[in-house]
Amino acid sequence: MWDAQILSFATTGLDLDIATYDLFLRRIILGVSVRLPFSRVENSRGQPINKSNEILYPPKPPDLESLPHGVRPLLLAISLTLTLESLTDRDDYTNTMTETTDTPRYSTMDLEDAEAFYHDEITPQMRAEGLAPDHETPTYSWLESHFPGFIKHLSRRFDLSPGDFYEKIDVPVESKPEERPFDFVDDEETRAALEDYLVELRDRQGRAESTVATRRSALRLYVRTYKDVNATDDLLRPLHDDAARADEMDRVADTFDVLRRREDTLTTHASRRKYVQEVRQFYTHQVTFKGARHNPTDQLERRFGWDSTPEWDNQALEADQIRTLYQTATDPVDRLIVIGVCGWGLRPSEVASLRVDQLVLDPPEDDTEAGPYIEFGSERKNGPGTVALLTGVEDATARIDTVVEEAGDDWMGAVFPSSSAESGHLSTSTVRRRFKNLAERAGVTVDEEVPTPKMGRRYWYTAYGEAVRRVAERFADVAEEQGSKSAEVVLDNYLSEAEKRRHRREEIREDLEGLFREEPGVQ
Repeated sequence: MWDAQILSFATTGLDLDIATYDLFLRRIILGVSVRLPFSRVENSRGQPINKSNEILYPPKPPDLESLPHGVRPLLLAISLTLTLESLTDRDDYTNTMTETTDTPRYSTMDLEDAEAFYHDEITPQMRAEGLAPDHETPTYSWLESHFPGFIKHLSRRFDLSPGDFYEKIDVPVESKPEERPFDFVDDEETRAALEDYLVELRDRQGRAESTVATRRSALRLYVRTYKDVNATDDLLRPLHDDAARADEMDRVADTFDVLRRREDTLTTHASRRKYVQEVRQFYTHQVTFKGARHNPTDQLERRFGWDSTPEWDNQALEADQIRTLYQTATDPVDRLIVIGVCGWGLRPSEVASLRVDQLVLDPPEDDTEAGPYIEFGSERKNGPGTVALLTGVEDATARIDTVVEEAGDDWMGAVFPSSSAESGHLSTSTVRRRFKNLAERAGVTVDEEVPTPKMGRRYWYTAYGEAVRRVAERFADVAEEQGSKSAEVVLDNYLSEAEKRRHRREEIREDLEGLFREEPGVQ
């Protein structure tokens, strides 16, 4: 309104009363403030606004009656000029705000614009959320949730997936340095000793990589817990001081006090003894080859009452119990976990880390396995490099289809992916926990206790052993005709490995038949 009045009075040359001039003088001062860094100090109603936690009030104009009469036209001209400038500034400001607050119009972006958008908008947002754009690119889900529509634009306009786009614009700038397994250890000598010990296990002793990995995992957990309990991760210094022996044995015992309360670590008598042995081997190496004067794990089992021989009763689930587990499971993930453990004989760790490139669901006709199987290779610990999929193929196929649909281009091949895990897939403890939770819901127990995945795996090995026995019995008559002492001689000398596998699989398939089916009417 003031702007219109000023234009009117300036063109007509009318004299103004004091009240009106007072308004114009205020407008002059406000017009000057528009040109200052803290512009736009009033809202649409002329009220002061808060900016940067500071209230800005327009200063009070000078007393009009004290001004000479001839000054008034000059002030009016100045007011007119500043008004026009402020209107232009306001338009520019409005346009800028519109451009910066509206959703980006991806459809107008060429590839160069998309690259600039990545560096100007996406990269700062990544840093704000603790990501490292210099070393990593955003995941598919993160990019879609923060900048919806950008991925579709890359696909429609340039036929690029996010990964193709990152490669084309050459990001990240540099790869993230590979973290070594004991980088979290502050004490340099301890860190070097742990790494050297594992290298010697693999290179000098020729231990399988799976064995080294198990020892590495046990030591990582032990050192982390030791550090939390004792406020230090220097494991070596006390080993070279006889006077520190008793105190160090107490520190180790305190560490195991915490470890034995972990749900996923020392849950059974056998697992406690085995875990102590894993840690003890490191200390024994220090005493035998590195000059340490004592082993702080000596008599540790006795101290905790773990020195009795565990009962290796090898309890196993029954077929009816496994059937109940499968039928109770409503989540396809839980169902495939049951199949993997009980129907394929996999370890929980193998189920958790299963990858699609390990699954050969439709082998070629000339494949010697002659049926779907899992390919582990020579690195598998204490088991065959391939595992026949005699059941559960439909569940596995459905699971892969689901993961591909949900993850899209972001999928890295894990059958059970996890965005929160560093490994990219479910952890072993998660698989164990889901199995036990399912057993609780199904009301399945073994000796009045909730069964573990190991008990399901034992079912598979029991069934496999029975299949081997039945195959041998089938060839008993042949052995007698050949004058052989036992059927095993016939199996070893007259059948190829492929033939023996085929006979065993035919037998065990009968045991697995019907275990993994829904009850009629169950959806």
